[in-house]
This record gives sequence, C-alpha cells and structure tokens, in this order.
Amino acid sequence: MANGRPGRARSEKSRLAILEATRDELVERGYDKFSIDRVAATAGVGKQTIYRWYPTKSALIAEGMLHGNLSPTIPVAHSGDIRRDITAWMSDFATATTKPDNSALLRATASAAAENEVVAARYEDQVTGKTRATLVSRFQEAIEAGELRENAPVHAAVEALLGAVVMRVISRQNIDRSAIAELINLVLVGLGADQ
Repeated sequence: MANGRPGRARSEKSRLAILEATRDELVERGYDKFSIDRVAATAGVGKQTIYRWYPTKSALIAEGMLHGNLSPTIPVAHSGDIRRDITAWMSDFATATTKPDNSALLRATASAAAENEVVAARYEDQVTGKTRATLVSRFQEAIEAGELRENAPVHAAVEALLGAVVMRVISRQNIDRSAIAELINLVLVGLGADQ
C-alpha cells in the first residue's frame, strides 16, 4: 500500500519496524513526548521515509491502531453465566493492565485519541468499538437466556464498564477484585439480574 502517493513502494519490513518502534516509543515516553526522530532511529529508517508514508504523528499512530500494534483486545467468554463471564473479562483486563507496557500504551493512545480526530476514529474502530460490540453481544445473549430483563439498557451498562476500567488505568489506579465485584454487581442489578 503506497497511500496513493508517487514514489517508491513501501518495504513491508520497514513498515513493520516503524510500527513496532512507534509502539515502543509510546510505551516508553507517552504521547506528549513521542518523537519521530527516535522512531526512525529505532526502526533503522530515515525520518524522510516515515514522513513520506505518514505525514503526521497522528497518521503514524492511527496506522499502528489500524494494523493492531496498538489495539490489544480481550475476548469475552460465553459460559452461559453472565456474571461469571463479565467478571472474567474484567479480571483479564485488570491482569493485562498490571503489565507496565500495556497500561502505558493505553494511556498514550487515549491521550492521542483525545487530541486528534483521526486517532480518535481509529481508536474507536480498533479498540473501544470492538470491545463495546463484543460486550453488548454478550449482554444481549444474557437477555435471550433470561438472565437479564428484556428491556435492559445494555449499551449504557457497557459504557459504564468500559468507562470505569479505562478511567482506572488512566488515573493509575489498580483494578482490584473488590472494585470489579462492586461494579459488576451494580451494573447487573441495574440490568435486572438476580443477586
């Protein structure tokens, strides 16, 4: 893919090296101190190569999201017990964010998304949108199975869960078992689940 611009075609090896270096730079320094010069040096390419393919920092970060380098997702189980499945998802998320690279990357990409529309659109498409759709689908299965009331506001419940976990990561708070249990209980009671 050459972005519709004339000139040499992209080297796939160089492209992947640039995206990996972008991820490492975001993890190590965050969005506000992100440097194209350091990305170029780490990737072993000229800065002009990066700018030829990605005219802005936000375009580079958005490309990383599009290709999955910056968008880890956590699957949701389908055990037939909504409380167990959502608890497992939140516990897996909490475990993933105890790894410094993951939490740093989440904070950096959230900062980038807050500052730039292109990154925000990719962040929604590749991270929050996929996670939201997966959780909504799981809650809808629970409605069909009679675990939740028929008119349960699943979209609002998913927003509450995502907002709570992302806010804890951004504010550098642990997501402990008691916080998970309290949040899930609050959400599921609101959706009509049995206690």
